[in-house]
Amino acid sequence: MRPRASLVMLALLGLGGVFFYWLIHVNPLPVVQNVPPVLPEYFAERASDCGVALLNVAQSESGPFKRVFPIGLKQPHERLRRNVWEHGRYRILGRFTGKTRVMSECASFPEFEVLEFKSWGPVQRCASPGTLDATMLLYTGELSTEHYVPEDFIDGPWPPSFDDESCRRVGSCDANLRRLDAGCASEDVIVDGAKAPSIDGGFCQAPEACVNGERRVNACSGDIWCCQLLPSDGQPEP
Repeated sequence: MRPRASLVMLALLGLGGVFFYWLIHVNPLPVVQNVPPVLPEYFAERASDCGVALLNVAQSESGPFKRVFPIGLKQPHERLRRNVWEHGRYRILGRFTGKTRVMSECASFPEFEVLEFKSWGPVQRCASPGTLDATMLLYTGELSTEHYVPEDFIDGPWPPSFDDESCRRVGSCDANLRRLDAGCASEDVIVDGAKAPSIDGGFCQAPEACVNGERRVNACSGDIWCCQLLPSDGQPEP
């Protein structure tokens, strides 16, 4: 090889080395990061069918809703006390797994994994005077309805209970308490056998009728009761 050609070759090799160094150290290639996918938010209501707890889910408040079989450690039915999920409405982060749960000789539902949830609208808590389930005898009238509180969860503190033998029915409401837009007309509220106007246009309420330390208790059925609280040493076991 001629000397001139050798010098040209060495120069080209040098330029190549400089370019390679610049490419790696001065202008490195972008690093692709493993960014988790953004999960859509769903609107959901508690449902049941075939003897199992289900959810109706939709990607908008107005639907259309699809009935699904929920799974995961953070599904509302597994985390909340019954008096809270009985009228549960949720905003859920989750995903369809692509699997189907077949309930023998009944129906089949797509499987949906719940990753996180919060209340959709005001937290609604209800009770059932006369029930054998101590969870449904909890007095929750003084808890915030803007969000869930520790007392709403199975592993949370036990709220005070009311004495269901002391309860007296003072009113009822036929409106669907699970719907924020369930308007309440005057004829919807019945108090001691007589019609009475609604105090709140969003949720039916009876006039203040509780006396002598009684507390207002909203039943899951829509009935409104006045009940005495049990003493702290008379609370049922959680």
